[in-house]
Amino acid sequence: MRDVTNLSGVGPALAKTLQDHGLASIDAVLSAPLASLTAVPGIGAARAARLKQAAEVHSAADSLVQPGAGGKVAKPAARAETPAKAPQPSSDEDLGAALAAAEAGRVAAEQKAAKAKAKAKKAARKAESLMAEFAEAKEKARAKAKKVKADARRAIEQEKANAKAALAELERKAKDKPNEKDNKSKSGSKSASKKKSKK
Repeated sequence: MRDVTNLSGVGPALAKTLQDHGLASIDAVLSAPLASLTAVPGIGAARAARLKQAAEVHSAADSLVQPGAGGKVAKPAARAETPAKAPQPSSDEDLGAALAAAEAGRVAAEQKAAKAKAKAKKAARKAESLMAEFAEAKEKARAKAKKVKADARRAIEQEKANAKAALAELERKAKDKPNEKDNKSKSGSKSASKKKSKK
């Protein structure tokens, strides 16, 4: 069996992937349709076409060497020293595969761009909503601070007024006390004079 690792451009990793998908030999790659090759992960339409072409070249090169008598390999005739020209894959098939790959790429790019655009639009709406909420919260905080400040100012004014009234009351009481003393002393002297006069 001609191993697929003999193909140009097929390394160990790609060979394992091909083997996992039932393409372990060059003959399997050669007989497989392009659709089967493009179904293998990591192989696009262009790479599938290159693999098919490499398999065809390898097969053509092998056909130049035929087993001879006694199990020996016969050499090709002198005129066949120049390798036969490898058959070219169908240009229509290649073109169709390339066009299909290009169309798939275009559709994928458009879908990706549409998703990015929708995401950006959603982010813009969210940012706008957050800005509106922030402005509203800022206005509420400003109004609340203004109200608290006004309430504090009124409370201070009320405390000042209460303190002033209390001070005025204390001053009035302080003024009234000497008058009470004078009245008591006057009433005491009157009663003493009355007692003297009765004697």
